[in-house]
Amino acid sequence: MFAESVGSAIAGLPLQRLLLVAAALLAVGTLLLVSRPTTRLTDPLTDRFVAGIPWGTLLVSGLLVAIFALVQDGLSTPTNPVVLPFRAWSYFDPVGMLFAGFTHAHIGHLTGNLLGTLAFGSLAEYWFGHHVDRRSETPWEAVWTHPVARAVVIFPAVTICVGTVGTLVALGPVIGFSTTVFAFAGFALVRYPLATIVVGGGQGVLGRLVDALQTPQQVAVAEATYSTPWWASIAVQGHLIGLLLGVLLGLAALRLRDESPPPALHVWTGVLLFVVSRSLWAIYWYRGNETYVLYRAVGLALVFVLAAVLTVSILARHRPLFPAGGGSDAGWLAEALGSITGREVGLLLVVGVAAFVAGPAVPVNLTTADGAALPGDPVEIEGYEITYGENVPNGQLSVLPADFAGETTQLNTSGVIVRNTDRHIWSTAVSTGQLAANGGSSVRIGGVGWDETVRVDRTGWKTVGGGSAYRISLSHGNTSRHVFASGPATAEPVVAGHSVSINATDRGFEVGVAPVETEPTENTTDAANASDPQNATQTGENGNATDSENATDDGSEPIVLTNVPNESVRVDGVDLPASGESVTVGPIRFVTRDDRLFAVHRGTVVRVAATA
Repeated sequence: MFAESVGSAIAGLPLQRLLLVAAALLAVGTLLLVSRPTTRLTDPLTDRFVAGIPWGTLLVSGLLVAIFALVQDGLSTPTNPVVLPFRAWSYFDPVGMLFAGFTHAHIGHLTGNLLGTLAFGSLAEYWFGHHVDRRSETPWEAVWTHPVARAVVIFPAVTICVGTVGTLVALGPVIGFSTTVFAFAGFALVRYPLATIVVGGGQGVLGRLVDALQTPQQVAVAEATYSTPWWASIAVQGHLIGLLLGVLLGLAALRLRDESPPPALHVWTGVLLFVVSRSLWAIYWYRGNETYVLYRAVGLALVFVLAAVLTVSILARHRPLFPAGGGSDAGWLAEALGSITGREVGLLLVVGVAAFVAGPAVPVNLTTADGAALPGDPVEIEGYEITYGENVPNGQLSVLPADFAGETTQLNTSGVIVRNTDRHIWSTAVSTGQLAANGGSSVRIGGVGWDETVRVDRTGWKTVGGGSAYRISLSHGNTSRHVFASGPATAEPVVAGHSVSINATDRGFEVGVAPVETEPTENTTDAANASDPQNATQTGENGNATDSENATDDGSEPIVLTNVPNESVRVDGVDLPASGESVTVGPIRFVTRDDRLFAVHRGTVVRVAATA
């Protein structure tokens, strides 16, 4: 006990954070000490940046933080900001399209993209340069080459344009700045492929540093949790679009500046390591109802093809691929192709790949939300409809019928559904699995300048050896309404020759019994030797079941078969007893205690269900 108290006290002090900061400063100081002269570390930065600082990257980072805090209300609820209205749902919803590239799903999402921006954005801005030692005579060139203009206007403006264009050609309701982060990396890969890999590793170090400062010590307990595959939350197509946009901008800068490309081995290695480490091979599809398929082999094969294409585009020479032969016998095709250079072919390859990747996003983003009737009794708020349904046609994917390689867009989904036909929003905001694991959730809706929260609650009973019966309700303001009831679930134990079921209805939960045909077994209770059923369960104010602890709390799930043909009855629709109370249904008395339901018959006590 004393050791635990001391450990808790130490964990509460900032000693561990101070130790981390001191160790980091020691490492940096050692680097400065052994680098002689020390100015060698800072000279490259002051040559490329105003005062040696990547102002454009910092301004963009500040913009992301401001949007998260002010537009998404991320300050009050950083783990659950307003997200739904700021996804890229459709071209017909300009608000979502304009904001999606700069908003985030939660604070962890924002932190990850901020670290990526600081890492890859700074490297991209380093190559872009502020031109601190360059001036021009013409007005246009004077503006373009002015260090302050390049630092605080041109670089941030280009970044915002890239983020917006990337959102327009991204597939599905994307959200986040990661498309632009990948564009930063693609731009840097063209000129500094190996440095890009090093910077990527540096982002990981920064991430661990932030985690350690936020949570110096963490205690974890093994427990069952709900989770989806890690790759199912990655917008691979959006990331790839960002990378290709960055490469195209990098190729333009490389040609306009007439700079020599890096060595071929550096380019190929840098591109391959980056695309693999950033999981661009994780191509997957959604099969509906929380089922996903990952095409790992196909994705990795495409990664190698992408590495080859980008390497060729960066290193291709500016000379004709098919020199025209002398004489009039040369064919028209050779004559037409005679002037095409390797650089032009490389550029066409990248443009072709980008068009192939972006192509599917256009028809998807031109669709509108399915206007079919929603299940249940939806809560309506300012054009939004919130309800719950199971095996409902996905109103986002199903509006665009398509089949390819055995997969289809005609899918069903289950969970909390949010729809806004005016803004073309259709989303499964909380899946059935998430709701079952957490017992409830909050759904935030809204727009620029306003938001509302709808509470979703799931109450249910899990039968022993069987399924669950549950009810879903929605609450907003001071009102609450029931929107879904799952129906009955039957427990595995057979008591007194009867099966036991719990039914979820619009009114609440009911218990029922039905006779089953069973054969006598060694577990059959001898009715002649059984104690009086009134003595089997004493149901006073606390609802305690006499002698039931050893029968139900030993971790086993007993199956009791008791044949009493003369007591065989079918009874449905009896309200489940409240905690501490009991009810008799046919030959069986049911007792609720400590969120558990017990069936009692002639001295036998069996747990048949528990709240879930």
